[in-house]
Amino acid sequence: MRNVILRTISIVVGILAVVAATSRSTAEIYDASTFEPSPFICPSDHSTNLTVFLELQPGAEKVRLSIPRGYFDPLLKLRDDTTREGQVLRVHGERFTPWPPELLLKRQEGPYVGILLTDYRPMVTVAEHFATQVRGYTVADVPDFNAVDSILGLETLVSDAPPYRDPETSVYNDTELYISRNSSGQITDVITCKKPGSIPYPGCRHYMESPLVDFDIDYSLKLLPHWQHMSRNARAFVSCITSNFL
Repeated sequence: MRNVILRTISIVVGILAVVAATSRSTAEIYDASTFEPSPFICPSDHSTNLTVFLELQPGAEKVRLSIPRGYFDPLLKLRDDTTREGQVLRVHGERFTPWPPELLLKRQEGPYVGILLTDYRPMVTVAEHFATQVRGYTVADVPDFNAVDSILGLETLVSDAPPYRDPETSVYNDTELYISRNSSGQITDVITCKKPGSIPYPGCRHYMESPLVDFDIDYSLKLLPHWQHMSRNARAFVSCITSNFL
């Protein structure tokens, strides 16, 4: 199972105001050094839970989700027992509590995490897919593609080959690719991150799988050092809300 122009003095005043506002808003963007990870604990009160069924492929067995309403985008009006192909949830990255609705438009100014519950894909397949995108090679193309340890406890997929360049735009790929393995050598996590400076707010997309539904989470590149916390809490959260008892 399983993207005015104004005249002289007004121009000067306007530019200064814009610069000040830009500097202020940039300074207010979330400082990852304040991140305080806390283990996720399944809530015991299910009175606000909403039941959603995921049918990842037409005619396939449905996966039952029981999710507190606070995790949904407040603009999304879902009814109980709704069937969907996938579901996005809004999460506060430190404790995996619902992201405050009043901060929905300020995702860059806090430890925002988005969870996408989606279809099943083996992690090695996911890794190969992104390796192809990043360099135009696959993980199996040794020695063209190699995994090296990084300081974050992840393996970074690197290659002597030049970065992949889009044949239509001639733009080089701006993504780094990381994987994590278990003690048996199996890939358990695949993480793609935009390189610093490639876009205004570079982020990471972190892919995982669970017995009933696969999922990925996205968060700021600043939070990559906390990927293990994200992995543990995301898996605990998904385990908490999924059930194969229909």
